[in-house]
This record gives sequence, C-alpha cells and structure tokens, in this order.
Amino acid sequence: MNKLKLIAPVLLLLSLLSGCYSFDSDSFYALPQRSPEYRELQTAVETALAGGSYSAPVSGANRQVIQQVDLDGDGLEEVLVFCKQEGERPLKVLILKREEERYVHLSTLEGDGTAFDSVQYAQLDGQPGMEILLSRRIGEQVQQFLSVYTIGQEGPRELMSSGYAAYTVLDLDGDARSDIFVLRANAEGPRAYAELYRCSEQGDLVKDAEASLSTGADSVKRILTGNIAPEVPAVFVASAYDESNLITDVFTLERNVFVNITQNAESGQSSQTVRNYYVYSTDIDNNGVIELPNTLPLPPIEGDSGSENQYRIIWYNLSADGSRSDNKTTYHNFAEGWFLFLPEAWCPSLRVSRVHTETGQAGTEFSVQGEDGSLQPVLRVYAFTGEKAQAQSREEGRFLITQRGDVCYSALLDPQSGLTREELQARFNFISVDLLPSEG
Repeated sequence: MNKLKLIAPVLLLLSLLSGCYSFDSDSFYALPQRSPEYRELQTAVETALAGGSYSAPVSGANRQVIQQVDLDGDGLEEVLVFCKQEGERPLKVLILKREEERYVHLSTLEGDGTAFDSVQYAQLDGQPGMEILLSRRIGEQVQQFLSVYTIGQEGPRELMSSGYAAYTVLDLDGDARSDIFVLRANAEGPRAYAELYRCSEQGDLVKDAEASLSTGADSVKRILTGNIAPEVPAVFVASAYDESNLITDVFTLERNVFVNITQNAESGQSSQTVRNYYVYSTDIDNNGVIELPNTLPLPPIEGDSGSENQYRIIWYNLSADGSRSDNKTTYHNFAEGWFLFLPEAWCPSLRVSRVHTETGQAGTEFSVQGEDGSLQPVLRVYAFTGEKAQAQSREEGRFLITQRGDVCYSALLDPQSGLTREELQARFNFISVDLLPSEG
C-alpha cells in the first residue's frame, strides 16, 4: 500500500485536533457539484426539448431517455434525447453534439406513434459510425414501425422504413456489415413472411425477395440467430403450430438468395421441424453450430405411471439445402434443470421413470430393456437440497456428480451401464435459460 495514502489522513486528523485547521461547515456538507460539461448538456437538452416531455423506449436493451453513441464515426459521441412534443409527428429523437466547448442541436428525427418501442445501433453500411434502428408503436391494433437512419455530414438520412411483427440484426451474407431480418404479418393470407434488408455498395438498404413463414406472425415464440454450418449464418424462427406443437422455420442465403430452407414447396410449411414438445433450437454441444430438436416419446413401463410422458431428444443439423444429419441425443429433466447426453447404446431400448429412495427422495431412473422384455436399471440421478444434501448425495452407493448453489446432484451408476463416473460427469449438463420450454 502507498505510504502517502496512510500519512495524508493522519496529518489531516492531527491538524484538526491541534486547532490549526478551519473550514466552512456549509461547504463541508454541500453535495458534490456537477461538472461544467454536465450543466452545459443539461441546458442544451432543456432548450432543444422546448416544453416537450421525455419518452424513453419501452423495450430492448437501450431504454435510457438520454443515450450517447458515436453515430458519424469521428470518435466523439452524439447525444440522443428521446421525447414527445406537440405536433403531427410527436415522437422525436433530438441529436446533440459537443462542438467548441458547447453542445449544439444538430438535427431531429420525427415520427408518428404512441411510444418508442426500442432502439438499436448497428454497423450497416461499412462506413465509420453506427446506424440507428428506431421502432415506434403506432397503436394497439397496428404493427410496430421500424425506421433506419444513417448520420452523415449533411445530417440524418432514412435508409428504410417498414412495419414489422418482429425483427433482428445479423450479418447473414458474411460481408462484415449487419443485415436486418424483418418478420411481417400478411394481410392477404394466414402465413407471415420474412424480408431481408442488405446494404448496397451505394449505402442504401435493399430488400431481398420475400420468404414465407409456416405460421402467422402472432404465433412466433422465439427468434434465434446462429450458424447452420461453420460460417453459414441463419435465422431460426420457432412458432406455435397448434396448441401442443412447435414448428421451426430456418432462413438463410442459398447462392446469395434469401430462402426458407425448411419449407416444403407443396405445403408451404416446414413440416420436418414440427415437434410436440416446446423446446427450442440451440447449440447443444457448443460447437458453434445450431442444432434443432426432434422429440421422441419413450415407451412407458407397464404399471409404472412415473414412466409416462417421458421423451428423449435427437438433436440434428441442417445443411443449406435443407438436408438433415443427426448429432446428439439427450434426456432433459426440466423440473430439476439438468440434461444428460445419452449413450447411443441405451437409445434403442431406453426407458425412463421417476423413482424414490427409501427416505422418499425422488429421482430419475434410466433402464434398458432386454430382448426378453426385462428391464436393467443403469443409472439413477437425484437432486438433494438442504443441510444434509452433501451427505445424502453419497449414501447408499451414490456419488456426487456436481453441485450448483445449495443443490447436490448425485448418481447411482450400475456397473453394466457402460459408463465410468468421469464419463457420466462429462455428459451431465445444466439447462440454460434460452432452452427452457415455453408456457405457450
């Protein structure tokens, strides 16, 4: 520790005790003063606001009423103020910048609507600076409206404007510039459609050919971006197919053409991705490629109600032409928050059931069925909580797999399972939030 940091407080204390130091008590208890730059900004904002009211975006990551972003790429951040003012286009974004020791009101973005829904900033045109993706809520029964602006020396320029049901930003064509994926409701049919906007060499956002969705826009549950193959990005749109089924559409570029690679040309739907279990696509094995889930019900054990409604999940990859290749197989225990990569040798005859220890602790039992119909238990997994969790996880032949918080996960592994303790621990994982099933 720096000795001066210790000496200075001591000297100050001694001077106070000796009576050789005096101070203004009013100054001593005064709140810290704002910097001159802060006061200048506050004055400039109030002047530009001109009697209007602040109106922060209501969703998304950027919800501050005043935000700072380098829009023109000069290394200095512009100040964006989100507000409402009187007039035909009440929603306004005031853009200010510090020039020659003062803040100047550069320009204003104006729009219709009742509120700002969200704002994002992205690099779209390959030039220094960031573009503004500004969405507004028009009314309860109308889609939101997205406008994209770039800020240049001549002020703001609108690159595109479109109604939307949902949108996301990603680099789909791999040119190091972000593209905009937009889902829109179809007023003339039951299925929504997707649009892709990419920046041209001239700096304009150009719309690709549309690609249809299997369902309506109001059925969309989740949009995920990721790779379907190494360095082949795609957009995965999961929608409710009916009351108990989920369907996934996968959009990508095929020979530089925007397409839904899962869509059947005759039916217009992504029928191969329908599944009767609400679990979403993810990179299940952390290899940089998104897998899609195919849920398969496991046969119940006669007379065992705990074996009903059990599933294993086959995770598969899609190529750019829509062909499928199976990857991993898992069992997911959503109630306890864990999943297990299943050995392939178990899968053809696997049975899963809920069981209990002698003390009543619930567990999950994995068994394989022999050719004679008999069941051979190969694994039991338990989740213990409470003060005795550590001890209970090691009783009756069990061993600790892992611990998370105050929960101890333990296993009873049969010698005929084909797994060692270390292999089981490597196959055991926790379910991430983005994989949890939807309530519908």
